[in-house]
Order: sequence, then C-alpha cells, then structure tokens
Amino acid sequence: MNNRATRNMIKLLGSALLLLGISFTYDIPAAKANYFTDLYNGLQSFSELPGEVNKLQESYQQTAEELQKTKDELGTAVDELGQTKDQLDQSLQQMATYQAQNAALQEQNRQLSQVVDELKNDRTARENYYNRIKVTVITGLALILGYFLLIRLLRFTMRHRSRRSDRLR
Repeated sequence: MNNRATRNMIKLLGSALLLLGISFTYDIPAAKANYFTDLYNGLQSFSELPGEVNKLQESYQQTAEELQKTKDELGTAVDELGQTKDQLDQSLQQMATYQAQNAALQEQNRQLSQVVDELKNDRTARENYYNRIKVTVITGLALILGYFLLIRLLRFTMRHRSRRSDRLR
C-alpha cells in the first residue's frame, strides 16, 4: 500500500510540474491603465446595445416563427400518425376477421373433404356390388347356355350313335 501511495504522489508531482512548465511558456498579457480608452470603449459598446437588442429581438421573432412552423408541422405529423394508427387498427381488425373466416372455411373444407371421401367410398361400394351382380348374372346365363348346349351336344351325339348303330344292324 505504501508503494501505491508513493506512485500516486510521484504522478501528482509530475502533473504539477508539467502544468507549471506549460504556464511559463505562454505570455501573460500586460495590463493597460488607459481610462479614457476604456471609457470610450464602454460608451461605444453601450451605444451599440440598442442595435444588438434589435438584432436579438429579430432573432427571437425568427426563432418564434420557426418554432410555430415546427409546431404546426408536428401537429400535422401527429394527425397523420393518428390516421395511420387508425388505418393500422382497421387493418388489424380486418386481418383478425379474415383469419376467423379462414379458420371457418378450413373447417368447412375439412367437412366437405370427409363428405366427398364418404361419397367416393359409397360409389366404390355400389360399383363393386353392381359388378358382383353382373358377374353373377353373366355366370348364370353362361351356365344356362352351357347347359343347353351340352344337352344339345349330348343329344346330337346320342342320335348320331344311335343312327350308326341302327345302320349296323
């Protein structure tokens, strides 16, 4: 801790010496004791005061006008901001309405898809049923036709054999 205090003292002493050295390098202006010049300069600056006051008043007026213009522009900007906020609120309300409608339409779409799937399944089942009936009817007709053909063929062959055997006798 003692080393630390010593270092801080050395830094402080070095800074003081540096400041003292810098102050000796600059010239200090000499004082003048000329009362008449000081009085003349004072009167001259006093006589110039009304002109400076007028300039200050003009500057104040210009600043006040600029401030009023800025206030007007700010009021206009605030009005536009209010209108934009209202439009944004309306847009948000419309978006919420659209989202609700979209959700309702998606639910309807899902229900319609289910109905369409059920109708397709019913149609497929009906077509399968009609196909089975067709196959059964065609098979029945083919069996009946085959039965008649087979009987005819058997009769024909039996007649043909019986004629042949009649000839042989």
